[in-house]
Parts: sequence; structure tokens; C-alpha cells
Amino acid sequence: MAFTFDDLQEGLQESRKHFLKHLEGVKEDQWDWKPYAECKSLRDTLVHLVVDDRAALSVLDNPGEPDYEGMLAAVTAEAGGDLTRLRSLLDASHANLVAGLRTRFSDAPLDTLVPAYGTPMKMGRAIAYISSEDFYHAGQVAFIRQATDPEWDYYATIYGGMEVTAPAE
Repeated sequence: MAFTFDDLQEGLQESRKHFLKHLEGVKEDQWDWKPYAECKSLRDTLVHLVVDDRAALSVLDNPGEPDYEGMLAAVTAEAGGDLTRLRSLLDASHANLVAGLRTRFSDAPLDTLVPAYGTPMKMGRAIAYISSEDFYHAGQVAFIRQATDPEWDYYATIYGGMEVTAPAE
């Protein structure tokens, strides 16, 4: 069976699930820890991903650079420092992004040009690029967790107990 938009959308959803798995069991003192001032904390990373989701959706209607600073200020204000609220914003922003992409492109060829990150690119590449944000930031979360809790078992937490199934043909 040919690779389709549905495969890309599933990949986008799975990349976010992979990221979120890294947050399970984060301790209170880990949310704002940074190895040095220029790094993002875990809390900052969640805000950043909400902004990324919103920006990716925004450029579909308004090609060009989105107002990242304005979006950052808005998300920060909406969350108000509350992790539960921030997590809800993250879930909602990703659901809106996935739904927006589905509405616009579910029947489009994968090589349809779409505005993404300041330049037109093929939809298949753009959606994969969006997914890469989740994987990149999962690594940041893993680093912070390992640096602040040497007993945290990354492989058991993230990969242990995973059921492996063969892909459908």
C-alpha cells in the first residue's frame, strides 16, 4: 500500500506521544531546572511546543513568518505558570494542528507545496519536519531528567514494555 497523508498524520500524532512519554513522572524540581541560563527548562519547552503548533497552523492561512514573540507572550499568559493548564494548551494546540492539516490536505498529493517555516516545501516533508520538533525536545527532556535524577532509567521508562507489532500491509 502506498504511503499516504494518513501515515503522515499518524506519525505526527505518534511523535507527540513519544515526547509526552518523557514527561511521565517528572518531579516538581525538574520543571524549571536548566543546565545553564540559555537552555529551555521543561516548562519552557512545553510553552515552545504550543507556540510551534500554533505557528505551523497559522502559516497555512498567512504564509510568512508568524509573530513568534506575540505567540510566546500569549501562551505564557494563558498558562499563567500552571502546569496543568499548560499541558491542556499543549494537547489542544496539537489537536488543532492535526485537525487543521487534515481539513486542508487529507486529499492532497504528498508533494503539494505548503508554507512551512518561512519557505514553501512539499507537504510530506513539512509534516515530517513538524514531527522532528517532538523528537528533538524529547531529547532535551531526557537530558534534564538524567542530569537531575541519575537513577531515572531512560530505556525502561521510554521503551520498556512497548508492544511491538508488524505494520499493516
